[in-house]
Amino acid sequence: MPLVGDLTDLALVDIIQINCVGRNTARLTVHYPIGDGVFYFADGEVVDARLGNLVGVEAVYKALEYDQGAFRIDTGIPAPTRTIFEPWANLIMEGLRLLDEARAGRGEDGEATTPTPTAALPTRTPTTTSGAARVVNIYQVLVNDLTKVKGIDMALAVSRDGTVQAASKVKSAERLGMMVALLIHLGRLITVPSRVGALSRMTISVGPKKVMVFDLENYLALIEFSAAVRFETMSPHIDRIFRKMQARINGATEGVSTGLLGGTGALTPPGPYAGPLTM
Repeated sequence: MPLVGDLTDLALVDIIQINCVGRNTARLTVHYPIGDGVFYFADGEVVDARLGNLVGVEAVYKALEYDQGAFRIDTGIPAPTRTIFEPWANLIMEGLRLLDEARAGRGEDGEATTPTPTAALPTRTPTTTSGAARVVNIYQVLVNDLTKVKGIDMALAVSRDGTVQAASKVKSAERLGMMVALLIHLGRLITVPSRVGALSRMTISVGPKKVMVFDLENYLALIEFSAAVRFETMSPHIDRIFRKMQARINGATEGVSTGLLGGTGALTPPGPYAGPLTM
């Protein structure tokens, strides 16, 4: 029985993630305003896509521009041919990057950072002369520090369920946050059974850029930098920033237990990732 819906309820990125993670063989048909788009999935990848005169990765990149359209998923239908050979995660990340650049060029989105979520873990700050304590989002401090490192173009911090805690110079932060959590989860599925040790970081090459994802004790972090930049030159600065962040987390947790924080309500550091993402 086919699955039908609308992109306003389930975005193309989510549909791709669900079918690729589930390793489904399926055909997705989407009725876009410019015409029908057809996408095929097999063996955990997007293997073929067509939208108007566009074929392969270009069809996927174009389709990501649209957030409206009825869709239908028919399972068990193989692709007539293969036109896409990129890993699906790279395909999505590159498509979202291109979409962000296009929107920035049209002035649709400023270079604003993601607003601080209510779940973000604050840290203690000195009390002002008026007696009022100031609450700081320590994750925003983290990403701001990371983007100050020479060579790093953007940074993102998320909890293990993909919730964005803070971002700097990132536009599609929520989608990227989900991608980060999913990539870490998939990495663990590979490293744990093979007994090669815990996954600490992974690197993905996306055209002229590299994206590095870090699996840290209380949170996940992502940075983007030019492929021409050697990570070894940035590594000491990044390690120092992560150590400072851990100290802030420890101090914030103590503040929760001793009532030294300026915020209101209960505060809990991000917990462990409990399983696959629910889209």
